Amino acid sequence: MTMLDAPRTADRGLPARDLAAVLDAAPTETAADDPGPAFDTLRARLQTWLREWDTQRLPAFEQARTIAPDGERHSSLRSAPTRTDGAVRITASLYDPPNRQGGALAWSRNWATAVVLPAAPADGRVFYRFRVGSRLVLDGRAETALASTSVRVGVVPDAASASPFDAPGFATPAVRPLVGVEAREDVDARAEHDLEGSIAVRAGQSPVIGIVFGADVVFRDGWMRVHEGSGLWVGAAGGGPTGSIEIRFAPDALLDLFGEAGI
Repeated sequence: MTMLDAPRTADRGLPARDLAAVLDAAPTETAADDPGPAFDTLRARLQTWLREWDTQRLPAFEQARTIAPDGERHSSLRSAPTRTDGAVRITASLYDPPNRQGGALAWSRNWATAVVLPAAPADGRVFYRFRVGSRLVLDGRAETALASTSVRVGVVPDAASASPFDAPGFATPAVRPLVGVEAREDVDARAEHDLEGSIAVRAGQSPVIGIVFGADVVFRDGWMRVHEGSGLWVGAAGGGPTGSIEIRFAPDALLDLFGEAGI
């Protein structure tokens, strides 16, 4: 008996004669013409997606609120006209005579911007990230002379139906870059923080992100200055030019794949 005459056995599957015929046969019309991208290609695409972000420019910040001591006609905590560079610039020159009666004086100012993101092409999730920073260049001599900064962030899934400034948790600052910095001789305080998050969206929805900067000063009995170079800014995470945030969209199918793969 030759190998080609070998009988079928449970552990061999096809008889050797049939196996030889299959191996010699030309490809049939039912065979896939395009096997699809190779695994290495898919992996490269996913790695690229994980590394790369789209850039979204921010509109210029606009003044949203000013609180000043009673009787002050013009706020002594000033800001320069804003531009589309993601920054707010502040200055102040304060004096409180020692014979004034009453407690500490307080100033608070806020600036807001909101950016509408492109409509979602499918159900999924929009991821965002950006860096916020602030700098306070101060000097002074007073019983109390403290300056602080804050950043609030609100995100909603659809600009047509809700405001980011009404989003849950918006009233609580996402971060306070500088808190209670005391004005004394030659103070130059700086801080930066990276913020990130995501929100679920439906196909056709245009999510919107709102950002509010805040600057606060508490002052009594003496003098205090907030010099040029002071302010707050927002820009791409990891540094680089200001005036933009980074976003990317992931459809539910991709998120489900990551979940099943344990990524």
